[in-house]
Amino acid sequence: MSKILAVDDDLFILELYKTILTEAGYEVETAEDAMSSVTKFQEFKPDLLILDVEMPAGGGEKVFDRLRNLFMVTIPIIFSTGIPESVECYAGRDNVTILKKPVNKETLLNEIKRLLKPKETPSI
Repeated sequence: MSKILAVDDDLFILELYKTILTEAGYEVETAEDAMSSVTKFQEFKPDLLILDVEMPAGGGEKVFDRLRNLFMVTIPIIFSTGIPESVECYAGRDNVTILKKPVNKETLLNEIKRLLKPKETPSI
C-alpha cells in the first residue's frame, strides 16, 4: 500500500484528502504546517507528498526545497494551490505536478496513480 503525506493549513482540506485517499486504498498521514511536515515526512516515509503552497511557518516551496536539496528526496510531489502561477517554476521538474484548488477528486487520484506508477525499465 502506497503512503501519502498531505500538508495543508486548512483542516477541512486535510480531512477531505484523508477521506478520499483512504477510500482509494492509500495509507495517509497529514501535517498542518511546513515545520511539522518535515518531521512527519521523516517519521512516515511517504511515497508521495501533497503540498499546499501558502502555509504558516514556511510554505510548500520551503518544504520542497528542504526535501529536494537538503535530504535529496526525489519522491513525487503535488503542489495544491489556488495560485498555480506562484509555483510555475517547478512545473518542468521531475516528479512534480501542480494542481489548482479546489482539486477535483478524479484529477487528484489520476495524478497520484500516474506519479506512483512504476517506471518502465528498458528491455535489453
